Amino acid sequence: QQKNMVKEKLSDEKTGEIYGKRKTDEEPVFGFLKANLHFTRMSVRGNENVHNELGFAFMAVNLRKYNAMNGNKPIDYRSKPKKKGSNHQ
Repeated sequence: QQKNMVKEKLSDEKTGEIYGKRKTDEEPVFGFLKANLHFTRMSVRGNENVHNELGFAFMAVNLRKYNAMNGNKPIDYRSKPKKKGSNHQ
């Protein structure tokens, strides 16, 4: 019954349009958090702490977008810096 109800709602033009926007606006952000930043679980408890942790996660996504828009290369999290000495002068 519920599958049929969902199909009916999505086949409605207005609801389908809203769902289509959601797929392009919100869902890729959560997919990026899960796939690239490995953010799949909260490490804190309580509404305020969860709100803060999600804020930091979304800030990381936004900073990455900001860097990409300004022509900076994205950070490769898998590569490790090579320490062969100090670059200090």
